[in-house]
Amino acid sequence: MAEGSWEKLSSEKLFETPYFTLRSDRLRLPDGVVKDPYYVLERPDAVIVFPLTADGDVVLVRQYRPPLEAMELGLPAGLVDAGEKPEAAARRELAEETGSTGGAWEKLGALASSPSLKDNWAHLFLARGVERTAAQAPDEHERLEIIHVPLEKLPLLVRSGAVVSSSGVAAAMLALDRLGVLSGGQAPAPDKTP
Repeated sequence: MAEGSWEKLSSEKLFETPYFTLRSDRLRLPDGVVKDPYYVLERPDAVIVFPLTADGDVVLVRQYRPPLEAMELGLPAGLVDAGEKPEAAARRELAEETGSTGGAWEKLGALASSPSLKDNWAHLFLARGVERTAAQAPDEHERLEIIHVPLEKLPLLVRSGAVVSSSGVAAAMLALDRLGVLSGGQAPAPDKTP
């Protein structure tokens, strides 16, 4: 594989919506070959929350996903608004989708769900000790059902394919590992690095 950097020679926005922008880039690869076009979907960053109640339940949401033409069971998630910090967005999304707030929060990391196509990051959070403090306040076209699942049953649920979002599966597995559920041991101390 060639060493070096890729050079963006030009970039053109082909189509814009409130949810994504389709961009066409012209790129020079490290070996000098030009790739034209290279399509990129520009998307806002996203947040995914693994909310755990004091009683040991994981708070999930079930909703219809038109692209899949199916119901999806997953973790509360959403987009980061312009100028918003990821943790603030995660707290907002959890409150909107489930009415749950509070708890001790820690960032599990950030990942790119489709780095060959999309330019955004998904920020993953573990929230321990959340509680329902208000009614749901979902977006205008969201219809969400709140599902509580005992923590010890979540690994089987994920492995069975009941959770289909790749970013949601990653968030669940990282949270389960942090909580010591996958290893059967004690959870390690939270990472305090920024």
